[in-house]
Amino acid sequence: MKPNTRTILLAGTLLLAVATALLIRADIPANELKAKYSTPSSRFLQLAEVNLHYRDEGQGRPIVLLHGTGASLQTWDGWAREMRKSHRVLRLDLPGFGLTGPNATDTYTIRYYAELLLRFLDSLQLDKVHLAGSSLGGQIAYDFAAAHPERVQKLILISPTGITNANDKSISMPFRLAQMPLLKHTLRYITPRFIVEKSLQEVYGDDSRLTAATITLSHDMLLGAGNRQAFIHRMNTRDADNLQQLARVQAPTLILWGLADAWVPLSDASHFQQSIKGARLITYPGAGHIPMEEIPQPTVSDALRFLQEELALQKE
Repeated sequence: MKPNTRTILLAGTLLLAVATALLIRADIPANELKAKYSTPSSRFLQLAEVNLHYRDEGQGRPIVLLHGTGASLQTWDGWAREMRKSHRVLRLDLPGFGLTGPNATDTYTIRYYAELLLRFLDSLQLDKVHLAGSSLGGQIAYDFAAAHPERVQKLILISPTGITNANDKSISMPFRLAQMPLLKHTLRYITPRFIVEKSLQEVYGDDSRLTAATITLSHDMLLGAGNRQAFIHRMNTRDADNLQQLARVQAPTLILWGLADAWVPLSDASHFQQSIKGARLITYPGAGHIPMEEIPQPTVSDALRFLQEELALQKE
């Protein structure tokens, strides 16, 4: 006896429901995530609408490190290991990500992040710092450096965003889904590990450098309570054009770019180099969108050489 159409549809519906249920992932409570990923250098600073997580390591001239969308301060692990030997290294989990989690206002504009950075520096009584940012963090960094030139000694930008429209470039599935009106809210519940792995493969130039531990970390941070909803808010935020700010950047600037960057094209680098007076560009064959994480040793060596140039000149 052949199954009728109604039976087939019912079976298909049940199969779809079961498959969807298997993909659903619950939030990881904030306290559980903090217990797993906090370190002795972790600090939490209450700044109005957010409890900001950061790490404070080393001594010397301070440098602040800002990660990109969907990342966390661990993306700077390789840099921090080297930089803390000669600098005070401060790296933040930006609101909406990592152990900081969502803020109370659901506001995630570049201007909001830049103003938060100012409050962070004031709270720690840091008058002037070196500033480095990757992707979204790079856009925040150059916006801040332009608005507050007296607070930034040197600036390092790693594949910063702000030029190419996110809708015009090849971006990962979660990013695209987060911008689709009918589908974006599914990300609040359906974010299996393989989606995170696929996104990370896109930002690495060489997949063999991607470890299981890195995938687990990124997946855990995404599942942190409130982070998925914050990610949706951020991906649907329309920032004011701040590219005119580049000409106001006064700090000596170094730009780092992976030649295999699949998210932000190398052509954008020339715009930053031409718009920021005296900016220098270093590229890395085979590296992707986050070269400071993928190939930390050569990139941090170039960064430290840049930061130490002033000291070398003073000794001559």
